[in-house]
Formats: sequence, C-alpha cells, structure tokens
Amino acid sequence: LKLTFGSARWQLTPAMVRATLLVAGAGALVAPCFLAPWTETTSRSNQLRAGAAERERSSGTSAEGTSAALGTAALPVAGLLAAAGRRSRQPRRAAAAEAEAEPVFDPSKEPGVTLPLRYFDPLGFAKQGDREGFYQLRAAELKHGRVAMIAAVGCVVQHNIKYPGFEDVPTGIQAAITPPGTYGMLAIFALAGALELTIFKQDPDMDPGDFGDPAGFGQYYTEWKDRELNNCRMGMVSFLGIVVAELATGKDGVEQIWTPLGNLTAE
Repeated sequence: LKLTFGSARWQLTPAMVRATLLVAGAGALVAPCFLAPWTETTSRSNQLRAGAAERERSSGTSAEGTSAALGTAALPVAGLLAAAGRRSRQPRRAAAAEAEAEPVFDPSKEPGVTLPLRYFDPLGFAKQGDREGFYQLRAAELKHGRVAMIAAVGCVVQHNIKYPGFEDVPTGIQAAITPPGTYGMLAIFALAGALELTIFKQDPDMDPGDFGDPAGFGQYYTEWKDRELNNCRMGMVSFLGIVVAELATGKDGVEQIWTPLGNLTAE
C-alpha cells in the first residue's frame, strides 16, 4: 500500500496496516472509559445551569408579579390614607381657626360688675366689641376715682389741719379761689400732670390703671379690682356730694356732718 501527500511518499506493508487497525480498534474500545465521565459531568452541569436559570427566571417573574400585585394593592390603600389625612387635617384646621378667633368683647364681663347695680351703663358709652374704647373709659374711670377719693379725704382733713402759711385760707372749696390757696391748687395740678406724663403714664400693654403693686395688696385679683372700682365710684359720688352740699349750705365737709338738715334755714 502506497500513500502520497504532495511530494512525500510512504509505502505501508501489510503488517503496518494490521497494526494501525489494531491500535484504532483498541482506542475505540478504551475511549468511552475516558470520555463518559466528562460527558456525564458536563451534562449534569448543563442541567444544573439550566435549572438555575429557570429558577432565576421564575423567581424574577414571581418577584415582578408580586411587586406588581403589591403596587396594585397599595394604590387603594394610599388613596384611603390620603383621604384620611385630608379629613384629619380639616378638623385640625377648623380647631385652629376656632382657637385663633377671639370672642367678641363684652364689657359686661369685665371687672366692676357688682351688686346692686351689676352692669350699669344707661348711656351706652361701652360698646360691644370695642375693646380699645372700653380700655380708655376704664382708665379714665380709675384715674378720676382715685383723684376723687383723695379730694374727698382732703375736704374732711382740711377742717382741722392746715399747712404753715395757709392759716387764713378758708376751708372747703373756697380754699381753691383764695390766695395763697390758689397757688397750692396750681402746684397740685402741675405735680399731677408731671406724674401722669412720667411715673403714672398708662402702658397699653398693661391693664387700665395698672401702675404696679408696690405694697403687695394683691390688686391683680378680680376681687381687688372690684373693690377699687367700687371705692373709686364712691369717692366720686362723695366728693360731688360734699361740693354740692357746701354750695347749698356754706359749710365744709365736716360741718355738714354735725349739722342736722332740720336746722338749715330755708331760702
């Protein structure tokens, strides 16, 4: 047997052919012993990889399905929560609006409404809802009442006590128009004006007539405010009564007390 490959030539004897066939047959018989294990392992690996890929795809598909289901289920829940939030905000806003809205000012609820007249304003000076106007009226009432209490006490004290240099000044309202009593009255007016512009200047952030409580009487309580207002009103009525009685009888505040009305001569 002759074999030719290009320029190379080989001559095979029958013995060489038989040996070649023998080796090929032996290799064919032995090959499965080496190839079968690799092929089985490769097949199982491929199967495992395919199974893993399938599980990944199935898990991905299930995860996507679960996410989609959760998202679909969350939509109505989110809508309910949003609606509940809107409903809960509305009562809170309404409550805040009610808290911010102040009640209409009522002067009959302020201090000074006591027995027997209770709230007494026949001329209607104090108006409903007019807090600033009532503030000015109450400050003026306290100011005039305090001055009237001092004046009423002065009308009584001056009957027995006179300052040096004022011995010849008559008692009663005649002292205000008889020198040197006139000078004293002018000095009192000047002192009162200076105190009102400085020490006793009304602070809008404080209660009417509130200039402190140095003696610690507790005048910030409603009961004490009622007492002061009642005494202020009594002082104004008393001073007016002393002046009217003196003009009618010519007697000062003390002489009016000890003189019975039946002894007065009719004119």
